Amino acid sequence: MNTAQGKIIDYLLLKSLYIHDTGLFHGKMGIVVALYAYANRYHDKLLEEYAWDLFLQVYDGVHTDMPIGLEYGLSGIGYGTALLCELGLMECNLNEILIDIDTKIMERDPRRMTDFSVRTGTGGLFLYIALRQKVSGCISTFDSRYLSELQFATKNKAALNPSINIINLLNKPSFTEANYLDKPIGIDGGSSYYILKSILS
Repeated sequence: MNTAQGKIIDYLLLKSLYIHDTGLFHGKMGIVVALYAYANRYHDKLLEEYAWDLFLQVYDGVHTDMPIGLEYGLSGIGYGTALLCELGLMECNLNEILIDIDTKIMERDPRRMTDFSVRTGTGGLFLYIALRQKVSGCISTFDSRYLSELQFATKNKAALNPSINIINLLNKPSFTEANYLDKPIGIDGGSSYYILKSILS
């Protein structure tokens, strides 16, 4: 077991309940993925139970006014959930668990979106849906018209690789593993990055 990462895990357990951001890059959803990955690597059932409780908090915090982006919004929560299934860290029916997320996403017309970036715009939404299709095949929670409109909206706007590794989208922290105290704890530029990178790279 990596001692430095074990200390980070203890710090995440202490701090993660008190952060308000539910998103993938800087908030609870990303921390959930990191905790699940670590718990699976070291066969830690108690940590897995904690990660599940945090996961439920994420879904309790979902609201209609959230952005759709991968970094802070609905696509990120959906992507994180699908990633847990892809990695074999969680067993669930994605069409059932993500129906509320996907319904809220479809309230935004992709033809009217002007942000095509991966982090905050339709590029991230495209990556989320691509991962869903890879993991579960049939997606019943998005209608075919919406998917067609999204594909048209993202066409020629960005060079997107549907199989991109989430690690490649994240910024490495400006601090070392040993200097995690009083620093950000998310997977993008935060201490959870070190957990995720060591396991998923």
